[in-house]
Amino acid sequence: MERLHDMLTTYNANIPTDMRTSWSKQFLQPTFPSYWEITYKVLQFIDREKRIIEIGAGQGDVTAIACYLGFNFISAYERNIEAANIAEAKISDLFHRISIIEKQDFAKVDLKDECADILIMVNCAYADGYTTKEEYLSRLVSFYNKAGKPKLVILEVIDASYTCEDLDFPVCIRLNPQDVESMFPMSKISSYLTYKYPKNKRTKRLYVIEKR
Repeated sequence: MERLHDMLTTYNANIPTDMRTSWSKQFLQPTFPSYWEITYKVLQFIDREKRIIEIGAGQGDVTAIACYLGFNFISAYERNIEAANIAEAKISDLFHRISIIEKQDFAKVDLKDECADILIMVNCAYADGYTTKEEYLSRLVSFYNKAGKPKLVILEVIDASYTCEDLDFPVCIRLNPQDVESMFPMSKISSYLTYKYPKNKRTKRLYVIEKR
């Protein structure tokens, strides 16, 4: 993990400052975000032939985990073209791999043959005009179904314990453990607090969901 951390901080330090965001700057720090470390620890013990779909790849720092560990089948979707371009260059420069970053909105992709064993959705909670929790849960389930109902899901969400007024993250997309259990019944679910308000801007929780 430490070697990959050093590789990424060195690379990210050369990204132009006007292309950095509040969340991408975390990947210049001595300690990376909790969701990154947890994802690494989960993936390191998994068969490298398992297929991965990542939604919301950002600038590719989580995608880099799968590449570094040697997973052979990775599709990482990012709808922001500027971020996707950075991710594409990063994965190519560091790992000499292409055709991993998909510059598309996963919600609009017509997947016919791609079935994942692992679905990763971290640091990518978006309101996207949702007005009810039912709408938001339905969208998350639709992503899971579109990905082929993978056996392992790594999902980070805004936690329901976060109660501040926030137009970017309205109440309808803040989830509690019961909400996650309702989406993935009959599953083994572990959870980890990744951000805590007021130390952080919001409170987030990452769920590791293993379908039985």
